[in-house]
Amino acid sequence: MVSLLNIPFRIVVFGLFGFAVCRLQLWLSYLDYFSGFFPSLLWMSLLKGIQFDSAILFSILGLFLLLLSIPIQRLQSSWLRPTLVWLSGIVLFILYAYSLIDSSYFGEVKRHIGAEILNITSDLGAIAGIAATSRLDATIQGVLILAVLFLIWYGFVIRPMRSQVLYPVRNFFVGVLGCLFTIAIIVLGIRGFVFSGRPINVADAFANQATPQQANLSLNPAYLSFRESMNHLKQRPLHLVNEEALQSFAQHNPQIFAWQKKQAIPSNKNIVFILLESWTSRYIDGLSGTSYKVTPFFDQLMQKSQVWENYYAAGQRSIIGIQAALTATPALPSQPTIGFGLEIKHMSRIAQIADQHHYRTLMMQTSKRRSFQMENIASALGFKEYYGQEDIPLLREYPQEQPRFGWDYEGLQFLAEKLIQKDSGEDAKATTQQVSEVVSSPAEASAAASLTAKEGKKPFFAFIFTGTTHEPFPKLPKEFELYPHNDRTESGYLNSLRYSDWALEQFFKRIENEPWYKDTIFILSADHTLNTKVDNKDVAEKEGALISNKDFRIPLLIYAPDGSLPPMRHQVIASQYDLLPSMMDLLGFNNQVSAFGHSLFDASSQSYAYLYQGDMLGFVNSKQWAFFNEQGIQSQSDALDEVSKQELEGLKLKLQYADKLLRDNQWAP
Repeated sequence: MVSLLNIPFRIVVFGLFGFAVCRLQLWLSYLDYFSGFFPSLLWMSLLKGIQFDSAILFSILGLFLLLLSIPIQRLQSSWLRPTLVWLSGIVLFILYAYSLIDSSYFGEVKRHIGAEILNITSDLGAIAGIAATSRLDATIQGVLILAVLFLIWYGFVIRPMRSQVLYPVRNFFVGVLGCLFTIAIIVLGIRGFVFSGRPINVADAFANQATPQQANLSLNPAYLSFRESMNHLKQRPLHLVNEEALQSFAQHNPQIFAWQKKQAIPSNKNIVFILLESWTSRYIDGLSGTSYKVTPFFDQLMQKSQVWENYYAAGQRSIIGIQAALTATPALPSQPTIGFGLEIKHMSRIAQIADQHHYRTLMMQTSKRRSFQMENIASALGFKEYYGQEDIPLLREYPQEQPRFGWDYEGLQFLAEKLIQKDSGEDAKATTQQVSEVVSSPAEASAAASLTAKEGKKPFFAFIFTGTTHEPFPKLPKEFELYPHNDRTESGYLNSLRYSDWALEQFFKRIENEPWYKDTIFILSADHTLNTKVDNKDVAEKEGALISNKDFRIPLLIYAPDGSLPPMRHQVIASQYDLLPSMMDLLGFNNQVSAFGHSLFDASSQSYAYLYQGDMLGFVNSKQWAFFNEQGIQSQSDALDEVSKQELEGLKLKLQYADKLLRDNQWAP
């Protein structure tokens, strides 16, 4: 019987060993993040990690291990035994590969993939491209680790299996006891060797006041993705406050997310909304007081614009920024994102609203049409026109082929051409009768129709998402190579930022003499901050390795060439959730929208912002910040004062109420 259990035992030992190797690779790859670990804390994290490794290992291989332990001579002498062993190995190596991929992702946002595996699977082509270019060194390292592990697997498991001679189990009861022992070990393993109470859970990684670094080192990436994905698919309700507090809050604030300017008069302004990939405040000299000298045009434009200096991204992924900016619907761990299921919910959709006001609506990105599910998102939000990289012609020479995320210059010039052209074959004029359907009075309708008929063109709402500043950073013409080129570090990003800034300048030069230029409002915002290693060691050490509000601070400017928005520097806290109601305000639309933010031009704006970081939620006001989950605060600037505590509790109530409304499909009318 002992010889029968030898191979299952070896599979388990090797499985745990392989996970330990992947965990050590993560630790060695990000020593700056895991700095400050005492040896005892490191060993505690590694030991805790064995529990999570066991949970995923026995959950997936439990049946294989049980079949390999059944004391039936005919079964163990057949082809089934080697097949089960090889299948176990294949599964383990898939899990190891996933852990190594997760390690590369970890460097971007200081957390594991988790439930975001449900979102990124649609962009496997982009991921493969990055793995073969800017992350080639990490890819090679991962392949080498897997190769070494395979040699160990072959010597530790396969050779002993082939040379093993199995003798019949002479005592039936011994065989039964052996099977029962195997079942007991499998059950305990699935529970993470927690003998009583609930099985091991993600929250156990934070037990005994463990820091986020300790928790991230303990967690098994495959286990975390499995558990979070299951919760995500089940849409388990968010639980930040008790039910009684939530009911009281909902009763007293039933319309807290409703925003409307009932007396608004249509301005008939156009809007061009440019979402800039990975633009980060600290690299913009006009915002941070630095001297990178890569955004001269943006710095100049700031002097003529309204600028929000304390403006934050909703999250650390582009899709979150797009969702926040165009729908003002909060990103929650209990809900899917736009493009992956959220769009079936009732929500406010800016293009749909603009279309009701007889605007031409256009959306485009420099990436492929289907990248980030953007083609479907455009349709779901009500955009009538949509373009992607396949539609954009190349206009100048570059020292490399087109990058996966496209060229900003070509994309912006394509947008300019589309705006200059006729209205895509649609009727350019709106009658008084049409406009009166969405305004308050016949007088307003007449005024709006008169303005619309001017120049014989419909007003437009245009959105473009740029991409050249996305890693891997492309090789650019020499005039943009201000820093040594590197396709994955800060210096490469700075060169791409210089190019992107120049592309913006050329876009404005192209359209500044168009008759509609002065009737247009330009909104320039980033989607999220740069998620790559900082070259300057002093800056990196000063900012620290933990997640903080600085990982979300991005630029926002709103420019009106006609002077209707005089230059101003705003110090109030703002976020991407404020953009939808702000655009409604600027356009003079009197529709009611549901938004997790307020108009930036509304004096009653809230004094804090909500941030989303996958497995953690964030809060930031003018003085303090904190990141938390259902187990409590996990990271903070310092001890929160009473005002911050009250605001944080208010945010928790709003988040849980928003989650309830979304689950009941009552977020918007």
